[in-house]
Amino acid sequence: MLLYWTTVGKFVPEQLLHPGRSAAVGSAEAWSLLIYALKNDFGLELPLVEIQPGGRPWFPEMPNLHFSLSHTKGAALAAISHFPVGADVESRRSVHESTARRLLETPHGDLELFELWTLRESWFKLTGKGDLRSIPISRENGRIILPDWADKVFCKLYTDIPECAAAVCCQGKQPPETIRFIEQQQLLKNQNEM
Repeated sequence: MLLYWTTVGKFVPEQLLHPGRSAAVGSAEAWSLLIYALKNDFGLELPLVEIQPGGRPWFPEMPNLHFSLSHTKGAALAAISHFPVGADVESRRSVHESTARRLLETPHGDLELFELWTLRESWFKLTGKGDLRSIPISRENGRIILPDWADKVFCKLYTDIPECAAAVCCQGKQPPETIRFIEQQQLLKNQNEM
């Protein structure tokens, strides 16, 4: 599995390798990271992308190559794997007390709010199962404890991205130890536009 992150907002979406699939800030950077990884690490151009029921994007012509994208204020994240994968990044920010209370009301061990949030999001992106407010994930003595229905799923939290929490859940093998940083300039259509 390959994991990449980049900063968000230095360039306008039209300057990047992909304009994004939505107008959301960071969408262009996340999709550009995917294109960068496919080209540099797999020697591939972006294959046809379709949306599965439930909203998950995939490569129908390359069903054994999986990806997950996420973006938040300040950062974008891309995971590419030969195993099913879900990834999430969230900026650490103020959230309404009632929102935090709802997210933390189920047992979660020593996970803080944004660790729990990103683990649940990445779990949901991987499996499509559970309620994002109450997926039973916790951490005890440094070990992430997954829902009873987890079968050969591995999850990891990351602190590589400044002011953000990030998590990846995947089937088949343990996620990598670190996330590779890609300078946003490397994601430009024409790198001479700097």
